[in-house]
Amino acid sequence: MSEILYVPTRRRDRSEQIRLEMRTLPDGRLVLPAYTSLQELVRCCGPRQPWMGVDSAGLQEIHRTTGYDVVLLDAAQPPPPPPPAAEDEYRRSRGWLQDPIGRAGAR
Repeated sequence: MSEILYVPTRRRDRSEQIRLEMRTLPDGRLVLPAYTSLQELVRCCGPRQPWMGVDSAGLQEIHRTTGYDVVLLDAAQPPPPPPPAAEDEYRRSRGWLQDPIGRAGAR
């Protein structure tokens, strides 16, 4: 496995800030999807998915700023969240992820 993980991002808006594609599990935990290779990212998210590479220091910084509960590796992604105007409805429906090994909901 590479020392770099590939993390899906949203397309940049006018602010040029990077926004991560975070998800929420049915049990309420915040998930950071990450991929072990670009090939896995493309396979799971599609060829047009924006991304950024992060190392262990980057993961620590993301955790500090987002407080994610789980890093889920190589999981199939649902369609991206809607634009900000419809984001409240999306949050109510709670975006999902397919756990490749079936343990994301286990404690």
